[in-house]
Amino acid sequence: MNGHSGKRRAWHRLTAAERTALTESGYVHTWSPGEILAMQGSPPSSMFVILRGWVKITATNYRGDDAPLAARGPAEIVGELSPITGIPRTATIHAIDEVQALVIPRERLMAVLRRRPRISLELFRTAAIRQQQSDRMRLESGGADFPQRLAAVLLELALQYDPDWEAATAVDLNVTQDDLASYARVSRSTLIRGLDELKRQGVVRTARHRITVLRPDLLRDLAAGTPTSDAS
Repeated sequence: MNGHSGKRRAWHRLTAAERTALTESGYVHTWSPGEILAMQGSPPSSMFVILRGWVKITATNYRGDDAPLAARGPAEIVGELSPITGIPRTATIHAIDEVQALVIPRERLMAVLRRRPRISLELFRTAAIRQQQSDRMRLESGGADFPQRLAAVLLELALQYDPDWEAATAVDLNVTQDDLASYARVSRSTLIRGLDELKRQGVVRTARHRITVLRPDLLRDLAAGTPTSDAS
């Protein structure tokens, strides 16, 4: 995906000395596609820095419904709040493809944070940004007009997947159609009809476990409810 080394990603907002301190306190581990890095309800034993690959974060509610919350890629920090709060994990982290991550055990993480409190500020900033993104996603998925709603959800996902995404460039979303239907709160058949319309307009392209936004300019127009006829 575009922007893997983007400066807005959580890991790159830390200084070189802060990254070194965390790296020296952890170890690198690799997971195969589909493996679980951390399970919802499990003890808050570690924090992860994604070095390669993508993870999907999901949560199960009291009714047993499993819903995707986000996907994170290289240079993103995940599972950061549970080790700090000491509360069991509220979500499960799955490997989408082969994932390599820096694993920082809780005791070592807390020791680093005591020595370098600015890291704590960046971790809480990351959590706050993600909460705002999650709130925005719920807001966009509640609209009445589905084509506009789908465009808005795709736009929000693009900004989550690639924080540096600003220019009119294509961006790949490592998301399945089932997950996208869950984000947009619609059936899979309704989603497919919406995607077909966006594909007809040249706004997106779909592949296995991937949706590519080809025309972010048109996607923004659709998300804003502005009719467009200049797709090529």
